[in-house]
Amino acid sequence: MLELSIGARLPSFELDVAFDVPRGTLVLIGASGCGKSTTLSMIAGIRTPDTGRIALDGDVLFDARARVNRPPERRRIGYVLQQYALFPHMTARANIAYGTKHVPKADRARQTERLVDLLRIGDLLDARPAELSGGERQRVAIARALVTAPHVLLLDEPLAALDVEHRARIRLELRSILERLEIPTVVVSHDYEDARVLGDAIAVMNAGAIVQIGTPPELVRHPADAFVARFCGTNFATVEMDGARVGAAFDPWRATLARTPQGARYEWPGRVVDVSRLGASLRVHVEGEHSLYADLVVEEGQASFRAGDTVYLSVAEADLRPHTATYRKASRVS
Repeated sequence: MLELSIGARLPSFELDVAFDVPRGTLVLIGASGCGKSTTLSMIAGIRTPDTGRIALDGDVLFDARARVNRPPERRRIGYVLQQYALFPHMTARANIAYGTKHVPKADRARQTERLVDLLRIGDLLDARPAELSGGERQRVAIARALVTAPHVLLLDEPLAALDVEHRARIRLELRSILERLEIPTVVVSHDYEDARVLGDAIAVMNAGAIVQIGTPPELVRHPADAFVARFCGTNFATVEMDGARVGAAFDPWRATLARTPQGARYEWPGRVVDVSRLGASLRVHVEGEHSLYADLVVEEGQASFRAGDTVYLSVAEADLRPHTATYRKASRVS
């Protein structure tokens, strides 16, 4: 198990992150610059936190109070960077072998053979990175990270370098690979769809802090706030319920949109800022007191909403999921 509780003063904010990861995949998701990659680099030992503790299976890798700070090569951590960082002049075989310099010679061939089979890269071993597709380079980079038999795997934006056409397929391939590993894995992403597919749990980060941790269905069903809701593609608004002001989530397809007030109890005026077609639905983005979305079924002859229109978005009380409902909002996941 990876146990993490660290803090650091960064130029724009203070990083304060804590979570536990047993076996399985935790995805750190958030906007660019929120501290996700910095957290990975601190786990790997490339950057040093100011406070806190990092332990792996009870073995302390970093402890600010005890002045323990094990170097990266002694942490038993596999780390795959966003651009994979393969040596361009080396074949895939040589790139993988480069990671075995600290592996006992007797174990090198066995470990490499196991990974070649696991990642299905036997026919790629004699090719150089420029001759490989994005997904193939990704698998070779993961093989190089795993060849030392690490106790944790870190992946920094593993799908960011891929084009849209191949991203969905390679995302599923990566999920299949991660499911077969028996070690904790931490993935950094800014894309909720990547996090939903890859993560057993998702930790949403904002300005150096974890806002909420939960499974993908938990986050969608009960987001902690509007920031989490935006990442999950759902709505979040402040409403009056039982004499108190609370936050509540609701699905865009449960929203109703009109050009005039409808007198609904939960209704917000706003201005259309964007309209996009999603198959047979029309997604309308409305900005007002809250930033909300309405998914409308497009029927032939139906009047279209356009950017700049004044509209009234409403939802039935039965479709609201109040903030007080049960969800996991915590600094740790296990």
